[in-house]
Amino acid sequence: MSFDQLMPIFLSSRVSSVAPDLPFKFSGGFAMNSKNQGVLMLAQGFYSMFAQAILFPVLAKRFGCLNIFKSIVIIWPLLYLLVPYTVLLPRPYDLLGICFCLLWRTTAQALTFPPNNIMLANSAPSMLVLGAINGVAGSTASLCRAFGPTITGFIHSKGLGVGVSGLSWWVTGLVCALGAAESLLMSEPTTNNSITDMVDEEAIDDHTVINPLSIDAAIVAATREEHHVAGDFTPTAKEEVSPGRESAS
Repeated sequence: MSFDQLMPIFLSSRVSSVAPDLPFKFSGGFAMNSKNQGVLMLAQGFYSMFAQAILFPVLAKRFGCLNIFKSIVIIWPLLYLLVPYTVLLPRPYDLLGICFCLLWRTTAQALTFPPNNIMLANSAPSMLVLGAINGVAGSTASLCRAFGPTITGFIHSKGLGVGVSGLSWWVTGLVCALGAAESLLMSEPTTNNSITDMVDEEAIDDHTVINPLSIDAAIVAATREEHHVAGDFTPTAKEEVSPGRESAS
């Protein structure tokens, strides 16, 4: 979320005339107009569709979702470290540098979001609570979308005030590094709960379904009751009066 907010600001910022004081004190951007930014975003969108539809299934089949997720997340903080320095490259290498960063980010996003959703579903203790887990995950993501750009925008403005335009990028990279460290503790689920839960749900359904024999017995009993009320009840074979009773009467 922070990347999507910071990148347009970084691209549209004017070129700085102040000499950089490396390694951290420098500012400026690419002074790119909205049209060129739109072309970059369009190319990014097409490549994202390709990466998710073609690249991810091939890599996931070969390496597994968890291995892909860990590999991408571990190197992702490096992206936030390098993006601000692209403005220091001479032309046309600065544009090539920013295109490389956009390619890196789009590939990383396309290869981490699907595994994240897949592993979230597989790690659910039961299919019966999967809806609640997805709801909590969606709410958390929405919360990050709300507060992430707000916090990074505040840090970016403070960084510009002291002549360090990369401050917001590096703080975001630090948060990303914490997430990468946490990903090292992740592991594949030992069992597939989906099949077991499907069997359990079928068993529950079997207990709740009315026995067809019970339905037939209820219909027969209701029919007999109707005949008794009407006075034309005809006894069945088991209910016929014995000859001894007829003679006694």
